[in-house]
Amino acid sequence: MPLGIQQNNSFIKLTIDVWQDKVFYNEQEYPAGYFAAAVLNISGDEIMELMEAGSAILAHHRTVVSGNKRKLGALLPALKADLLRLAELLWKYPPFCFNDKEQERHLIEVMLAPETLNDISRYGSPARDFFLRYLDAIVRIPAAIYHFTYAGCYFEAAYLRRLKKRSETYLAVAAHDCFNSELFWSAMHDLQAQDVEPFTITPDLRSSYVFARHPKQEKEMVFVNRYFFDSAISFFTFDLMNGLHHSHAPSQCRGCGKYFLTTNGHMPKYCDGIAPQDPRMTCRQYGAMMQQKEKNKQHPVYRLFSTRTNTIRKHHQRGKISDELRREALYVAECYRDKALMDNDYAANGYEQDMEQEHVYAEARKRLK
Repeated sequence: MPLGIQQNNSFIKLTIDVWQDKVFYNEQEYPAGYFAAAVLNISGDEIMELMEAGSAILAHHRTVVSGNKRKLGALLPALKADLLRLAELLWKYPPFCFNDKEQERHLIEVMLAPETLNDISRYGSPARDFFLRYLDAIVRIPAAIYHFTYAGCYFEAAYLRRLKKRSETYLAVAAHDCFNSELFWSAMHDLQAQDVEPFTITPDLRSSYVFARHPKQEKEMVFVNRYFFDSAISFFTFDLMNGLHHSHAPSQCRGCGKYFLTTNGHMPKYCDGIAPQDPRMTCRQYGAMMQQKEKNKQHPVYRLFSTRTNTIRKHHQRGKISDELRREALYVAECYRDKALMDNDYAANGYEQDMEQEHVYAEARKRLK
């Protein structure tokens, strides 16, 4: 059997298979720490939308737990609509976006159908117990995401970003220092609804072993740790710590601001996503280009070129030279710059004289004749 099979993941239960530095969720392979990094990209506005959707369900709590058949029957349409709204929102984000949405939607439809009213309103019935457990599980997920994303972003900005290396030792020290910091826990305790699914570094989980086909050698079998989580906060925290154990850590891109997972111990500043500044490039390519431009500004050849071309543009703006002369003068300056970059002797002995303002204009006028 392949890794990640028969996990039956849902809002009420999350399961992953862990093998080496990989995790398997619903038969798909991800690097350890993938989910912990990905969830950090849920924006503050999106989290508030999730919290509001969860609050709408909690508003029905008294009626739901009362077991009053008449009141619960009148509430079912609104409760189902609120439950489906929260589910649709959660299905946008990992890991829930990888679940079987149709199966879960069908479960909600059946669970809150008029025909099940007798079962979910009768105390002690298995249907009612499952119904209450399901509602309790799904309404806690927004708070879990809220608290984990705050903790994860704090950890990345205040500790991970300062590291000189991303080895297991450096990451372990960073985690120890952050999650034993009074300042960190003071900030966490100030969060909204901090008593519901609070961030913890000791996740609740159960584990077992399953036997699976080797991911690369089909004829071989391997032992695989299967972990079971009853809460999203435990799932995300475990994935974060398991990632750090394998030197995988979240990092915020300096280009687009999104979080991505580093897996090779390097300290990259940019991700491989599309650069918002230029959709033809990735953030990594755009960042490299801007770094090169910044480096070029300090080069003596480029410094003189920049000074001269800025003067040419100002003369044109003030009406001192024609548009034709501006174009030719810029071209002449570019030729001198390129020659200086290719010829060190010329850069040292002739470039500065050729780039004098009147000399550039004189050469440009010759080209226009």
